[in-house]
Amino acid sequence: MQTQLIVNLFGPMGTAHLADLLALIQQQQCHALDSHMLAFEQRMVLALRISGNWDRVTRAESVLREFAQRAGLDMHIHHEQKIAEREAVLPYVVDAIGLASADIAAVITRFFAQQKVGMRELSTRTYRPARSSERLIQMRAQIDIPARCHLGQFKSDFFDLCDNLNLDAAIEPERSF
Repeated sequence: MQTQLIVNLFGPMGTAHLADLLALIQQQQCHALDSHMLAFEQRMVLALRISGNWDRVTRAESVLREFAQRAGLDMHIHHEQKIAEREAVLPYVVDAIGLASADIAAVITRFFAQQKVGMRELSTRTYRPARSSERLIQMRAQIDIPARCHLGQFKSDFFDLCDNLNLDAAIEPERSF
C-alpha cells in the first residue's frame, strides 16, 4: 500500500539545499509526486507530496527531519494513508489584474467558494508598471470546476464579477506541461 507524506519546509534554503533534499528523497526510494517552491528574499518555502511504501516513507521522514534540523528549516509533516476519491472536475487557469487597492484575491476566492470550485494554487503579485503612478495587483489561480457545473454560466458570472470590479480577467482550460 502506498503512503503519502506532505512536507512543508521554510527557511534559508538555496538551490543546492533543494537538490540535496530531492536526492535524499530519491535515496529512500520514494517519489516526489508534486512540489512547489517559492523564494522570498533569502528564505524559501517548499511544499512536497512524497509517495512510497510505508517503511520507505517512514525512513524518508526521519532523513528529512535530520536535514531540516541541520539546515535550520521549519518543517511540518502530514501523513496521508488513504487518497480521497474526487469528483470529476475541469481544470482551469484564471488570471486577473487590477488596481492594487482592490483585493482581487479575496473577492475572487469568495466567488469560487460560493460556486463550489476548488483551488489548487493561488498566487498574487503587486507591481508598478512603467510610466504609471498606480500599483497593480496580478492574480493567477489554478482551479477545478466541478464537471456537473454549467461552464457557460460559470464563465458569464465570473466575467460579470470582474467587470463590476473593473478587472481584466481571463479563464482558460489548463494546459498540461
